[in-house]
Amino acid sequence: MRRRGAQFWLWSNSQLHGRSHDEVLPDGTQIEVQARFNREQVTQVFIGVYTCDGTPRAEEFYDREGHPTLAKALAWGCTRAQAILTTVSEFRAPHRIQLTVGVVVDDPCEMALRHMEMSADESLRLKRQDAWDEYLDAKQAVLDMMRSSKVDSEIWETQKRRLRNAIDRRAALRHTWPCD
Repeated sequence: MRRRGAQFWLWSNSQLHGRSHDEVLPDGTQIEVQARFNREQVTQVFIGVYTCDGTPRAEEFYDREGHPTLAKALAWGCTRAQAILTTVSEFRAPHRIQLTVGVVVDDPCEMALRHMEMSADESLRLKRQDAWDEYLDAKQAVLDMMRSSKVDSEIWETQKRRLRNAIDRRAALRHTWPCD
């Protein structure tokens, strides 16, 4: 069972029919290539590369210029999938391991799509970790001020408020369903 990423859902359209090619490599990596004509008769190609458990390593889709046949589009897609396999690089995001081709994505639309992929449990876990980090930072700032010989009262009040807010946020997220 493949877990589809944002690129697949942007590309998918059940009203358009085409041809597909599926391949499983000896290491279990799955390659899926689909080709179709859209309503304007432009050839479109989807390329998906998945791990043996169905996790997406890369998903891309293209409009092919020059109106190639579906067979030629599938062949091009298979070649592109092989190129993806040789260039994919792994990086660690704050909330989970992701795979990307090339540089880290900083496009706001793409980032929004990636956040849509995040499950509610992953999102909650990320919020809890952020709350914990803020609590530790606020606690350390108050401890540093307590150790200093002179502290401005305005700064003291600001840091006390920051620590209280961090404690409240952490407590609120700690009791949010689902619990760890």
